[in-house]
Amino acid sequence: MGLIGVVGKQLQHPKGVLGRALFGWMTPKTIEHARWTADLMEVQPDDDLLEVGFGNGANIELLAERASKGHVRGAEISKTAIEMASKRNARAISEGRVTLHEAAGGSLPFDDGAFDKACTVATMYVIADPGAVYKEMHRVLKPGGLAAVTFPVRENFMRFKLAQTDGFHLHELASLEAAFRDAGFVQTRTERNDAVRFGAHCMLGRKPASQ
Repeated sequence: MGLIGVVGKQLQHPKGVLGRALFGWMTPKTIEHARWTADLMEVQPDDDLLEVGFGNGANIELLAERASKGHVRGAEISKTAIEMASKRNARAISEGRVTLHEAAGGSLPFDDGAFDKACTVATMYVIADPGAVYKEMHRVLKPGGLAAVTFPVRENFMRFKLAQTDGFHLHELASLEAAFRDAGFVQTRTERNDAVRFGAHCMLGRKPASQ
């Protein structure tokens, strides 16, 4: 496997020294995606929030600042990411406002109806079955809860050499939208932001107020 392939694998599941370096390199490129997502979610001070695939914890930090009287939980499969996010959010964790979990998005360790809002940012192209993640996000949201799924514009991201390595899943927008609706979300819409790196789509939808 060449260097490009090694780096591509690390972007999918960062670990060790190279994983830490990649997080440092990627976060400035994706943090604006996260800020835009938080704006679209209209995070309130007392919200209970979930982020799936939180990386080095930069967005966890942002969400915790906005949900200052609420609670933020994160699910992530990379131990390296959890270590970095734990250090970055040490104070909020010690105050009981942030809790981080080692878990995959398709198998979340949370009760039904636990969260007001849930999001995932810049993860869709490294997940083989996004629908499984959407179903779990739907399950753990309260009735009427909001989900936000943000990812780079596919046509732009495809030009990124690392995205061409094995293990990336460059899902079509239409298929992601269909899977999102199939998971049970209603009042769905997709926003686009061309002012951020690669451009970005954000799919928004609510869990029905009554099942």
